[in-house]
Amino acid sequence: MQLKRYTIASIILMILVGAAAYSIDNGSISFDLLGMHFPNLPIAFWVVVPVAILYLASILHMGVYALVGNFKLRRLNKDHEKMIDALRDSLLGLNDRNYVYKSDAYKLMGKLIDNALIFPYETLRSIGNEKIDEALELMRDVKEKKKVDIKKFHLASNTSIAIQNNLNRLERGEIDADSVLSRPDSYGEIVCTKAYESYVKTASVGSVMKYKNFFTKASLLDFVQRINAGENGIIMENDELAILLNGLKLTNEDWIDVSDAMSKNMLPEQRIRLFEMLSEKNDDAMEGYLFTLYDLQMIDTANEILNNTSKDDYLIFKAYRDLKRANKHYDIAIFLRRSCD
Repeated sequence: MQLKRYTIASIILMILVGAAAYSIDNGSISFDLLGMHFPNLPIAFWVVVPVAILYLASILHMGVYALVGNFKLRRLNKDHEKMIDALRDSLLGLNDRNYVYKSDAYKLMGKLIDNALIFPYETLRSIGNEKIDEALELMRDVKEKKKVDIKKFHLASNTSIAIQNNLNRLERGEIDADSVLSRPDSYGEIVCTKAYESYVKTASVGSVMKYKNFFTKASLLDFVQRINAGENGIIMENDELAILLNGLKLTNEDWIDVSDAMSKNMLPEQRIRLFEMLSEKNDDAMEGYLFTLYDLQMIDTANEILNNTSKDDYLIFKAYRDLKRANKHYDIAIFLRRSCD
């Protein structure tokens, strides 16, 4: 529209210039310039020619700058689209992001967004952009544990939204622990660990041991409580238990917790023999053995072990021993601030 107006105005100017020149001198002229002969034409015509050339030059000039401006605009539009994708990926928690921006205006913001996660306020429902609004809706629905179609976002299993969505599906029963544990690459460690925590409560020993790399302290305690239990009970020999427990990185405190969990259902004789066996090869298990002995009122045996240790070792148990000798009777679990349910 602006070019049309400029052209009309230029034509009007050329007509006016030509008319003014003709009114002054209506003669004709021919001339030579730069070795070229120009024919005999009205003077008004030759006056209008430079104006026409100026018009064409200005049109060419504007065309070049319009083309350059168009390239810049297209570059900005492409960078704008990349920025929208980067913002969406940042909202969804994608890890691998490396958008390349052509314009300086977006390079700084792009580098920052590519290396950041965005956690908007819950009051932000939409911003008017389809991609961003879809991401916001997905985040909101997953947080509210709604059933969502997450496949179209192509999220990796290790993104926070994919993890939470799979945990929601696991909780709703849409996927079972067997399916999750058999495909750890598809669900990730967090989801597999959560599935395993419920799995160890009912699965057979063989099935539990198949995925033993997902053992946590919580799942281990749930598992050993099942030994000789009336419901969902299991039977394991001490040799099997020793291999399992020694294969895990347990602290002194953990060994005590394991013994406390075993006390729920395991036969006292098996429990004593197990920790005696463990303590012979693993010094860290000794506190678990001492706890077991005191818990089962094997006072003399526990005291004898303590009498043969250095004075700075197992001080908490020696304090308990001295209280017992002073006729101060406390449950060992209470003394160690553990539940004795």
